[in-house]
Amino acid sequence: QKRQKAFQFFLCHHKAGAGALARLMKMELRRNKSALQGDVFIDSDNLDNLDKLFDFVAQDTQTLVALCSAELFHRPWCVGEVTTAYNQKLNVVPL
Repeated sequence: QKRQKAFQFFLCHHKAGAGALARLMKMELRRNKSALQGDVFIDSDNLDNLDKLFDFVAQDTQTLVALCSAELFHRPWCVGEVTTAYNQKLNVVPL
């Protein structure tokens, strides 16, 4: 039996290019708690140790949502998040 993952959504974004959009998406997704099966991960709220970033993606995330601003793949952390999700065969939703 699979365990329930802590985060239904992991919002992968470049802070300058889509930080405000990521914040708005988290607020909107959390608005209807009864429809949410887990929480919504955004680094500024949920990450206190950068060494664990890819562990959150690999072990604690159901779906990675990639906010595809022009800068997204210029950041190695964003590339790593998407690569980790792909390698773990997670749902990846590009927006």
